[in-house]
Amino acid sequence: MLRHRESAGSNDFPLIERQHHIQNLDDAVRECRKSNGGLLLVEGRFGTGKTSLLRTVRALPSVEGFSVLHARGNETESGFSYGLVRQLFEYLLASATPEERTVLLAGPAAMAATLFEHADGGVRGGVAVDREHDLLRGLYWMLVNLSQRQPVLVLVDDLHWADEPSLRFLQYIECRLGQHPILCVAVTALVHHGNAPEAEHFITMPSMPAICLDDLSRDGVRDLFSAVFNRDPDPDVVRMLHEATGGNPFFLSELLTEFRRQGEDTPGIGAAARTAPRTLARALPRWVGLVPPEYRENAHVLARSLAVLCTSGDFAQLASATGLHQDEVTDAASALMDIGLLAQGTPLRFRHSVMRNAVYAHLPNTFRFRAHSSAAKALDRDGAPAEHVAEHLLHAPPSEDRRAVDILVAAGEKALANGNPSAAVAVLRRAMQEKAPDDMLADLLLRLGEAEHRARDPKAVEHLTQAMSLAKTPAARASIAFSLSGALSMAMRFGDALDLLRSVHAEVEPHDRQLALRLRSELIKLASLSPNTKPAAEQDLAAIIGADGTENSTSLIRAQQAQAALLNGEPAKKVADLSEEALPSGALVAEPDGGAQASWIAAFCLLCCGRLTQALSILDEALQEAEAKHLRLAAEDIRALRALVNMRRGALGEAEVDALSALKGLGAGSVPALGRPLAVLSLVGVLLHRNQLGAAVEAYERYGIPTHIPQFSIFLPFMIARGQLRIAQGEIESGMGELLRTHELLQEWGARCPAFSPATEAVHALCALGRREEAHALAEKQLEVARAFGSDREVALALCARARATGGATHLEDLEQAVELFSGTADALDECAALIQYGTALRIAGQPSAARRRLRAASDLADGMGATALSKQARQELAVMGVRVRESARTGVSGLTPREHRVCLLAAEGKRNQEIAHMLFVTVKTVEWHLSQVYRKLGVASRIELRDALGQN
Repeated sequence: MLRHRESAGSNDFPLIERQHHIQNLDDAVRECRKSNGGLLLVEGRFGTGKTSLLRTVRALPSVEGFSVLHARGNETESGFSYGLVRQLFEYLLASATPEERTVLLAGPAAMAATLFEHADGGVRGGVAVDREHDLLRGLYWMLVNLSQRQPVLVLVDDLHWADEPSLRFLQYIECRLGQHPILCVAVTALVHHGNAPEAEHFITMPSMPAICLDDLSRDGVRDLFSAVFNRDPDPDVVRMLHEATGGNPFFLSELLTEFRRQGEDTPGIGAAARTAPRTLARALPRWVGLVPPEYRENAHVLARSLAVLCTSGDFAQLASATGLHQDEVTDAASALMDIGLLAQGTPLRFRHSVMRNAVYAHLPNTFRFRAHSSAAKALDRDGAPAEHVAEHLLHAPPSEDRRAVDILVAAGEKALANGNPSAAVAVLRRAMQEKAPDDMLADLLLRLGEAEHRARDPKAVEHLTQAMSLAKTPAARASIAFSLSGALSMAMRFGDALDLLRSVHAEVEPHDRQLALRLRSELIKLASLSPNTKPAAEQDLAAIIGADGTENSTSLIRAQQAQAALLNGEPAKKVADLSEEALPSGALVAEPDGGAQASWIAAFCLLCCGRLTQALSILDEALQEAEAKHLRLAAEDIRALRALVNMRRGALGEAEVDALSALKGLGAGSVPALGRPLAVLSLVGVLLHRNQLGAAVEAYERYGIPTHIPQFSIFLPFMIARGQLRIAQGEIESGMGELLRTHELLQEWGARCPAFSPATEAVHALCALGRREEAHALAEKQLEVARAFGSDREVALALCARARATGGATHLEDLEQAVELFSGTADALDECAALIQYGTALRIAGQPSAARRRLRAASDLADGMGATALSKQARQELAVMGVRVRESARTGVSGLTPREHRVCLLAAEGKRNQEIAHMLFVTVKTVEWHLSQVYRKLGVASRIELRDALGQN
């Protein structure tokens, strides 16, 4: 199948619905071999694949043996005399031998030689007007001389940007090629606004054969999709893609490429509406460049403004929004229709919605804000419906304008009336940003809370409670109480809801019996949900009937690819490389707040691949950005992941601070955000390594999920933490079950990366229960997976597990290899545990000297980390051999604690004490104290000496 490169960064795409055109060009090439040459013109709108077709012609088998000359028009060179001609011939002459050059310039062709003469590295001289005919004749004979050796194929791209003299050359040879083996194929935009009549005349010559490229049909869209994704698409998806792109091959290929980058192998009906390829936004200036020069600047302004407005049929309104005069808008709109950027007629709109989405998504914020503000004012002035004005106010910065509040409230009411509470929440929250006057605040909070309640948004409780506190009468508080009690119930706060209703009922009953009965009825409904309050509810209902009968809820394209590779268990090096490529070139953290942003995913993947230092560097920088931008949720997720990195590094103090910061304000049973399960796992791990079992249990009970854990991947760290806790509490069977269940779930979900699995921990638990055969089988399987993954840490963990399950002579070899692998990683905690296991095995094997060396190393490492549990274990093993462990003065880089080493590195990078304190979540005095310890241990007195000392180490 013939293929071409559709755009930078995309994969090869087939040429669809172009076989007829390719066949025509192939026939022309074959005729050319018979000395029946000519000039063919290929026309098409922007993005219809003209250049791709030209590349395909060049790659045709029939072109083999041809001399191929190629040139491309460019707007910036359109005033350069004979620019295209020079592109065609200069390299040919420059690369020719003296003999070949003599042949090329023989006879009449010599008249063209002066155009290509060089002196001091530059082209010498120009061409006098009275010599132009001789020059054109000379150029023509150069082609003829070249064709005497082999057929000639001349390919000219973007002819609409050609300079006038070059166009006259093509016009000169057009009627002279019929008797020579010379074929010229030129491509041009369908609409041309040249700078001279000659150019327009040449491109529209009726005698010139032309091939016109059209947009793809719906069948063509389906065929391209099938070729890219290797499956037949849903007919509705084909319709969606055809409507969004108009069948434009360039737009369609970029959209499909973006789907693939985002991992959307099965894009849904709305996928095109939310996808905005940057490549299309970058193409806008080139497309608008086809507009006549006198309208070009205004056309660009209008195009960007329409991307904000979506559509507009009012030219006066457009003039107001763009800052142009009305006649300038008219001229610019007509020019944009001519080139096919805008659809014909009114209201004005982009011809391809995907282009509008891309242009809008990548507009500068300042332009977007200004355009939305101008549009809102213009629409309001013209009496447009509130919801239309609100669409722009939502995207404009707050102005503290009461009129804006009125518009947004009216739009919210309309959205609620239309059954769209989510839209109402959006506009009413935007109204709150306008700092509503005091006399409007209670009503605004009530409207917002009610909309949030209907949208199942947990913020409803907060806003309705605020509204309740501002209500001035019992009747007003009662009205709010109905919505607030519902919101509290939705948040599973039934007790609070009942207390609220009882309080308001008691306040209202003396004044409004009917309202009191409604409140009592609501109380009965809620009370009936609980066994403890159901009897009282039944009694209340009976009493009411007896009295009066009354009843009554954000660079990624690559980050997702890395994550998918990680989940599939592909080699760690490949995953790490993909992760590094996925890092954004600019900001690491951006709106929307929270979520698996590219930097977070990349850091997570690097962590799983054992690249702790790289992951930490990314997270440090991302955290600074998130906090500077006040992206609280993103900062919490970053801290949660950084806690896990720091724990594995042995920086237990930093890990604890990060974990607690991420969990701040989170209670038991709360639905966790992306990183919070990791924060719980890290916090529990830190406390267990410090031998603080009680604190670990308390932390899990406070922040974890104590009972049934939903079986979703983001919750699995809770299961691992709970399993570790139960093993530490002596409930080995139960804890082992949690770990194995986690491992099994990962297997069922197809997550083959060993870095996710607690299988090696389960092996140790199985051994403790005496189930060595089962443990050995699991260890062997995990070792096989770890070796395939290629992470030193995972292989070392699996070797330690197999050594525990196997025993005998071979387990010493496994442990020796594991310790050696850990020494090349930053996983200090795991290295320490492996040293203890190896030292213990050496002691049992009767090698006390080697055992002491390993256990002393483990003891020193554990002490430096503050890992009390590991330190105690190492000392106990040493004590069995009669070794007394004494505290020794720790100096040099190896003597630094993990926290001191972290402060040391940041200080050496030139960071100030305040910056370090902010990054590590400690006080400046703490940083100063750590630096004093660093200076003492390294024997330095300044940051400059500190850098030198680190360099020497």
